[in-house]
Amino acid sequence: MTWKELERLAVKNGWKLLRHGKRHDIYCKDGIPLEIERHWHQEVKTGLLIKLLRQINDE
Repeated sequence: MTWKELERLAVKNGWKLLRHGKRHDIYCKDGIPLEIERHWHQEVKTGLLIKLLRQINDE
């Protein structure tokens, strides 16, 4: 999964863009922040992908 696909999934699950950081976009849902890198076409490493998917889907 690429960073862009992960970002689309977060938005689909109700995460809202809070602000653009220097290298990350910060999304927020119910006061909980989520950092998504802006390397859109690169694959997300497996361990980090699992962590972020849990955070996106469980919140």
